[in-house]
Amino acid sequence: MLLENLSNYQYLANPITLTVIGWLLLYLFFVFFVFFYRLFSFNSWIKKENDSLNALLMGGMLSTNSTLNSCKERTDNLNKNVLNACIEASKKEARKGLTFLSIVSSTAPFIGLFGTVISILVAFSHMGNNTSLSLVAPAISEALIATAIGILVAVPAYSFHQILSAKFESLISILKMQRDILLDD
Repeated sequence: MLLENLSNYQYLANPITLTVIGWLLLYLFFVFFVFFYRLFSFNSWIKKENDSLNALLMGGMLSTNSTLNSCKERTDNLNKNVLNACIEASKKEARKGLTFLSIVSSTAPFIGLFGTVISILVAFSHMGNNTSLSLVAPAISEALIATAIGILVAVPAYSFHQILSAKFESLISILKMQRDILLDD
């Protein structure tokens, strides 16, 4: 029943609303792609940096896989400014994808609302003087699909942004601890 209604919807809906829904579904695809790509990247990066931090805490050397090691190898004069610059470069790299998720989570409901408003305007323009509830209700319910999809896209985007932001903070914290240990030596 639901699939039949959705397939009929594409023939009955306004082209602008269909465009909005297509846009939101494209957003949804990229939200999941960005999330899983960045999640695996963060987990790998955090593990690598955590292993390096543990080696430093045990009195060993900075791991060759560590981000700070690449900065250390490029200079003879390792100091706080060099390490801070390396951490800032890591922040820039780690933020990739977070801005996209933030934008989607804040704009998707408005894009869906835009599709709903257009659909309602079109529905009212086709009704003329016949404004019975039996004519208005189906048109409005069809129009609200765009808003529902907008919210459906925004919720995972916001949730994924929060999860990746926590990973980002964890990574930066580990890098700062490594920096502090290196500067104490």
